[in-house]
Amino acid sequence: MVDPQAIKAANIEILRSWDVPTIDHLPTLEEEADLSPPAAIDVARRCVVLNHVIGIGFGGHAPTLAEALDRWDLMSYASDRERDLFSRGEHTDQEKINATWQVECMQSFAWCLGLADLKVFDGCDDDLATKFPGPFVDPRPFIESARLRPFVEIYEQADLHYRIHWAARSARLEGTEFIVPEGFVGERRKALDWVIGVESDWDEVPSDT
Repeated sequence: MVDPQAIKAANIEILRSWDVPTIDHLPTLEEEADLSPPAAIDVARRCVVLNHVIGIGFGGHAPTLAEALDRWDLMSYASDRERDLFSRGEHTDQEKINATWQVECMQSFAWCLGLADLKVFDGCDDDLATKFPGPFVDPRPFIESARLRPFVEIYEQADLHYRIHWAARSARLEGTEFIVPEGFVGERRKALDWVIGVESDWDEVPSDT
């Protein structure tokens, strides 16, 4: 069982040691009993789907990427917004930017699956793409072999990123500099929150602080 209060206190100490602003009244994350974490196989499926979404951001042809997901019976694991992207051959510049930003989600997912480190203030690994099967590659071996880190470790990281996200948002609202962009830490946090089961619908994972 995780202890949200103890994890909050430990993460506040870590952040203070890094000179990251914190507030004591920022709540804890949800109790473990109120969470519905996905299985490792479902995390792996989300990674494969998201990797194809990111491909759209880098100029991939969405209907062709959708065909690849259909080939492996994975389109049903795409969110409603993702299915909309896959259904269209043209996308706005903002949609493409939003898709590419999700490489930071993939860094969190890689860490959750024990495939990479998660350096809080560093960008995604140069070799991150090699951790996952690329589009048009059979993803079944990757999915079937997926294993997650212990839940408590992922919960601790989710709580830490929640507090960093608050600090980044606070800095933006105050017009001050922060060590990482709000969007960067927000993407990392989204993936971690999804893995601990804050929200099962990828489109609805909350970003409030």
